[in-house]
Amino acid sequence: MDLTDGMIKNSIVNKGDVSRILKLFNKGKRGEDINIGFFGGSITQGCHADIHENSYAYKTYLWFKEKFKESNVRYINAGVGATGSIIGVHRVKEQMLDLNPDIVFIDFAVNDKENIYNKIAYESLIRRLLKVKNKPAIVEVFMSTDDGHNVQDQQIKIGEKYNIPMISYRNVIYSEMIKGKTIWKEVATDEVHPNNLGHKIISELLIKFLQDIYSNLDDKEDNEIALDKPIFGDKYINGVIFNNNNIEVKEKIGFVEDKEGFQVFNNGWKFSHEKFNKGKLTFEVEGKNIFILYKKSVLETAGRIQIRVDDRDKGILDTYFEDGWGDYSETHLIVEENEVSKHKIEITVLDDDKLREISIMGFLVS
Repeated sequence: MDLTDGMIKNSIVNKGDVSRILKLFNKGKRGEDINIGFFGGSITQGCHADIHENSYAYKTYLWFKEKFKESNVRYINAGVGATGSIIGVHRVKEQMLDLNPDIVFIDFAVNDKENIYNKIAYESLIRRLLKVKNKPAIVEVFMSTDDGHNVQDQQIKIGEKYNIPMISYRNVIYSEMIKGKTIWKEVATDEVHPNNLGHKIISELLIKFLQDIYSNLDDKEDNEIALDKPIFGDKYINGVIFNNNNIEVKEKIGFVEDKEGFQVFNNGWKFSHEKFNKGKLTFEVEGKNIFILYKKSVLETAGRIQIRVDDRDKGILDTYFEDGWGDYSETHLIVEENEVSKHKIEITVLDDDKLREISIMGFLVS
C-alpha cells in the first residue's frame, strides 16, 4: 500500500506545538546525543513484526539515526504487552524518564479503556512528561483494532488541551477499509497487531510528519506549555511501583520473593501450592491511590485471592484468565482517597486445598 497525500493528511489529527521536536532536531544538527523513546503496549514492543527491525518503533528510530549521522542516537523501547496508561504512568519514570528521552511516542489507544480511571491515567502521563526538566517532545499515536475501535477520542481531548502532535493509524486504515481499498488482513496478523506492512505504514506516517517539521526549522523552538487545570485529572502524576525492594512486609506466609517476575515487573511475590499449603501477605502502604498489580494467567492452576484494606473487605480477585489469549499484567484499584495515609493491605490465597499459583508483582501507588 502506497500512502497518498490524502491518507497522510487524514493521519494528522493535530500538528500541535512542534517546538520541542525542533529542539530535538537542533540538538541532532549540532551532533549532540539524542534519545528516541517509544512507550506503549505490544504494538510498540514490536509484536508480530517478523523481526524487531521491521517494527514501527525501530523503523522510526532509524529515520533519526540516518538524519543525524553525527549524533549518538539512542533507541529506547518501553513497550510492554497488554498494558495501558494506568500501569504506564506508574512505570514511566524508571522505564522511560530516567533514560532522558528527547522525544516520546505514546501508544495506548488500543489498550486503554473508556472509563474515568484511564482518562485520568493518560492525562497524568501527558502532564508528567510535560513537566520533565529536559522537556521531551511528545507524539500521541493512535493504533486500531480490526473493527476500528480504540479510545483515541478521549485521548484526543487531552492532546488538544496541551496542543500535542497526534497521528492516527486508525483514521487512515479504517477509512481505506470503508472505501473498499484494503482489508484488515492485509495489514495485520490478528484483530490488533499489525504485520510488517502495518508497521511500515505507521512508521511512514510518523516519518512523513517528522520530515515536514524538519523541512521548516525556522519555526519557534521551545514554547512554554501551560499546565493549568486538567480536563479529567492528574492524581496519578507522581505514581510509582512498590515491590519487595521498597515496601514494608508485615506478614508473609507461603509466598516467596519473585526476582524473575513477569514481563518487566520483577521483585514481586509468588505463591505455589506445590511448596506451600497456605498463602497470606500483609503490607503497610502509604498513598492516596493504590492499585494491586498481579498476573492474569491462562493456567487452570491460577488461583483466587481475597483482598482486605484496613480490615475492610475489598473483594475477591480471580487470577485465572479463562479461555484467554495469554498471560498479562492486570490491575485492581483497592484504595482511592483524597489524602495520603497509611493502609494495611492483606492478601489471602483462597482454595488452599487445591493446586494454586499466584503472582503479585507489586502495587501502583500515587
